[in-house]
This record gives sequence, structure tokens and C-alpha cells, in this order.
Amino acid sequence: MKSFEADDPLELIGHAFPVESEEAADREMARCFTEEYALMGFSAFEVGRLFESPAYVAPHAILLRRGPEFIRDVIREVYRR
Repeated sequence: MKSFEADDPLELIGHAFPVESEEAADREMARCFTEEYALMGFSAFEVGRLFESPAYVAPHAILLRRGPEFIRDVIREVYRR
């Protein structure tokens, strides 16, 4: 164990960055989550259930902000490819 350092270079730090719109940012994040789980072998139905679960905080937050139809559109778009 190392002692605490106030200027620890490995400390996690969040950064904001400009986006064209909050909706575009949510769509991109939802697409990334969907692609990640699709590549792990999840079905489109299973991915949709992940967005519905409060245990998956970030995907669920997108669902709450944008609604289920937004999520279904993203999932359909990813699984069409």
C-alpha cells in the first residue's frame, strides 16, 4: 500500500467535452454500450433489458432521459449491421 498523495497522477478525473447536442451524445453512448454487449454475444432483447435495469447506471440513465423508443432505435441500428 502506498500513502495518499494529493497530486496522484493515477487519480481518476472526469472531463467535460463539447458535443453538438445532448441527444447526439446520448445516442453515441447508447450505441457504444449496445455494440459492446452485442460483441459479447448478447441478443438485442438482452441488451434492451440492460438499459431497463437500474443496476446498469449509465445505460439506464439514457433510457430515463430519452425513453424506450430512442433505445429501441439505437439497438435496431446496431443489430442491422
